[in-house]
Amino acid sequence: MSQLSDQLEAALAAMAGEERAVEPVSFTIDYGAPANGAEPAISVRVDRAAKSLIFASGEAVLPNGKIAANASAVFRVAQS
Repeated sequence: MSQLSDQLEAALAAMAGEERAVEPVSFTIDYGAPANGAEPAISVRVDRAAKSLIFASGEAVLPNGKIAANASAVFRVAQS
């Protein structure tokens, strides 16, 4: 896995698990412009939170405004 996908996955998991423990179900990433060593700004959001699943998405934007990657993920709310 690339550093960029690791960063996106960690940010999505942190956002989805902010209020409750979660377990990953799926993670999809679409790559865009190459980062070429530039540090992208990562933004993530919860798109929908149901009783047992949380759907989240995010993007990594380079300093020049180009999108380095888009990601989406589904997390299962952990059983307590």
